[in-house]
Amino acid sequence: MKIGKTDTERKVEKITESRNIVKEIIKFGINEEQKKDVIYFLSMELENNDLMKELCLILKKYRQGINQEEETEYNELSDNLSLENKKSKIIDI
Repeated sequence: MKIGKTDTERKVEKITESRNIVKEIIKFGINEEQKKDVIYFLSMELENNDLMKELCLILKKYRQGINQEEETEYNELSDNLSLENKKSKIIDI
């Protein structure tokens, strides 16, 4: 007799739920630029700060900013993240 769900079953349910969220977003009718924006904004919500920074750095290359000032802010973020990564690599050695 089985009581409760296995870890695998719970993981499958969570993945299915995530996929359903993606389907709803797609059904909403967004274009490629909006998809990149959604991915970017979701990455900003991550609790893992290192992962958030890495994803934002990658996504920044592919997102279009609204204006030059925003692009400058993205570039400054990119420069700061690159510097932090270099420092952490030096310390790890």
